[in-house]
Parts: sequence; C-alpha cells; structure tokens
Amino acid sequence: MIEHTIPDSVPAMPLERYLRRAWPLLSGQVLRTLDKRKDVRVNGVKRDGKATVRGGDRLTIYADAALFEPEPDLLWTDGRLIVAVKPQGLPVDADQDGIGADTLLTRLRRAYPNARLCHRLDAATGGIVLAANDDAVYEQALEAFKSHGVQKRYHALALHPFDRAEVTLRAWLRKDARRAEVRVLHQPLPGAKPIETRCRVTAPAGPDLFHVRLEPVTGRTHQLRAHMADYGHPLLGDDKYGDRAANRLHPRAPLCLWHERLTVLPDSPLADYRDRVFEAPAPEWTL
Repeated sequence: MIEHTIPDSVPAMPLERYLRRAWPLLSGQVLRTLDKRKDVRVNGVKRDGKATVRGGDRLTIYADAALFEPEPDLLWTDGRLIVAVKPQGLPVDADQDGIGADTLLTRLRRAYPNARLCHRLDAATGGIVLAANDDAVYEQALEAFKSHGVQKRYHALALHPFDRAEVTLRAWLRKDARRAEVRVLHQPLPGAKPIETRCRVTAPAGPDLFHVRLEPVTGRTHQLRAHMADYGHPLLGDDKYGDRAANRLHPRAPLCLWHERLTVLPDSPLADYRDRVFEAPAPEWTL
C-alpha cells in the first residue's frame, strides 16, 4: 500500500493522468488493473481513473510498494559522490507543476536524504547522472561541469549516411522557454549561446542508421538532439527535432540517446575523483 499526497501546486486533472505523470514508468497493465479494481482511494473514497484529483488530495494506492518506490540503479558511490544510471523515460526531478512521485531524485533520496543532482538529463535520455550527498562535493561538481572539468560521452543512433567519420560541429543555440524547445543558429544572434559537439561514427546499425559517439563540449539544453538534426543526421526516436517519418519505421524505438561514459579530468575541481572514469553501456534498443 502507498500513501501519497498530491502537491498543492498541481491543477485539477483526471486521476489516471496524474498517476501517469507522477509514476511515468508504471506499465499500462498496472494502471489498467488499478482502474478496473478501483484500487486507488482519493481522500478515503474509491475512485476510477476518470475521477478528478487536485493538489492536496490524499491517495491511498493498494498495490505492491516496489512498483511505486523502486530502488535507484547505482553505478558507484562512496557516500559523498553518487554515480547513478537513470532509466530512459524517468525524469530527474519534478515537473513544472511539482508532479514527480517517481524521479531519479526521489529514488536517490530514499537512501541518501541529502542527495542533490549535479547535472541533468532529459527524461527521454538515459545513462549516467552524478549526484552529491556532501556539500563540498556538490559545490566541486557544479564547478567541474561549469569549467569543463568532466568529459561526457553519449551513444546514439543517427539517421542517414555520413560523408565523414569524425566531425566537430559548431553553431549557436537559442532557447524558447515558452515552447520548451531550442533552435540551432549559424550566426550569433541575440539570446543565442555558442555550442560545440564532437561526433564520431562507429558502425552501421541498419539501413540508413548508424551508431555514433557524441561528446558535448558545451552543455546546453537539447544540444545533442538539435545539433545532430541541424547537421542532417537526426537521432532515431526524436520526434521533437528529428525525422518523424523515419521514426515511424521503428515504432518500438525510444529516443536512442544514452550517456554512456563520464570522465573526471586530471585538473577537475572534483579533486578526490580526478582521473576516474564511469561507464554504463547503452541498452540494446528494440528497433
């Protein structure tokens, strides 16, 4: 059984929609079972998925607690620095309405109540995320990401044949917060920030599809997805910046982007972790 109070900031919405947003990795089968059996009580009353809920409502969910409070996947930790592996589809933190019963941060804080995220990944992107359970390590990590004291490498599947095996892409990125997206520009217009991405093709992955390694020299929102799409090689499964027609040929594929390797550089502000390399191989994506 799970007891959960909806955050006060949450607007009115159907119960089913709230459950999907609060626990995004719950399977459809689990949600259908909860609905069919009316295994969710709202303020003590049994309700189905169409019932309206809002901030302040108390939910009692009669289901296996392990489904709603899964353990984090830890790659490495010494109790101060935490190296976690975020599954694809799981947000790192609560969304704009404060919804986030199951996020990477909530998972970490069940074991490490003082855990704080040192950087972020998009919900659709999986792989390595650093968190800190120590104030000094947290400040060092923030400075390390700001000063390029860590190096990140991603594994992705990109569309269309490449004319070069290796390339360094440079442009500018302008963020549209209202639309929650970015735009790649080829001149430094107002509001745009410089971006740099290194791309290396490693192997074919199928017809018109290639394994690539991506290194973001800069770390802007949606940089890799937008930069690769602008280059003419969108990432498979990216419906925001990519090729939707090509994505429909692979309907089971998620966004094929995974943070697979993080290196703490020799002069990094993360002094106690210099020269450490953390690796989490990308999954075998279903295409």
